[in-house]
Amino acid sequence: MTYPISEEVTPGQPTASAHYNNLRRDALRLGNADVDSLTIAGFLNRHFEHMNLQYLATNRVRVPHSINQPPTLMINGCLLQATASVDLPSNQFTGVAALWYIFAVRTPGSTTFTLAVNTAAAEATDQRLIGECYWDGENILVPSIKCYFQPVLALSAADYDSGWFAVTTGATYTKNHMLAALPRLVVIYHSIDSVGYSEWVQVLVVQNATESRSVVGWDINSIFIQTGFNGNYNSTVWSTRRASLTGYYRVYAWR
Repeated sequence: MTYPISEEVTPGQPTASAHYNNLRRDALRLGNADVDSLTIAGFLNRHFEHMNLQYLATNRVRVPHSINQPPTLMINGCLLQATASVDLPSNQFTGVAALWYIFAVRTPGSTTFTLAVNTAAAEATDQRLIGECYWDGENILVPSIKCYFQPVLALSAADYDSGWFAVTTGATYTKNHMLAALPRLVVIYHSIDSVGYSEWVQVLVVQNATESRSVVGWDINSIFIQTGFNGNYNSTVWSTRRASLTGYYRVYAWR
């Protein structure tokens, strides 16, 4: 298709409806017919660029600003762009523990946006849902902060990392992952030293009496690890790479 379909006019040239209609088609649909293309505003209706959410304080989150990549999005047909970091005001979270939704808010007369939160996910007029976080009744749980505009990688950095901790036979360890959701994936590694300088061996099963069993379970709050029966040499790790009744574990979890 030739674009633009409108043409220049000369002084004194008679006005024709085609001049107006072609200009309108160029402006709204890049010259396309109504049945062939959305309007530019319709196409950009959910447009966004460089949007992210960060923890700011006990009860506050922030959309960080970069002069080279300013946060930009469309709300209710208006293109808005932040000129500085956009911070949620204090004391917006109240009540018992719950999942809260985060909105960018348009104010008529302004070309930037503010932030608001609500326990309901529905967008009101001049609002755009951009993320969520979990409020435990006193604080925002940092790992629960999620921006819907961030790409989901095949395997991003772990949302929870326990660090190395000592383990032994016949013991149970509980780790609070603070994800406010059931982890999709939990992985345990074994090291023979407390800082992981040795080879990391993934813990899949251990020896419990005469059987091999998995060591891990989890719920919405915690990860539970139970090593093998006391006295078995393979009770903290049992693989072709290593067998041990002591050592150190490190737990990763993904939300």
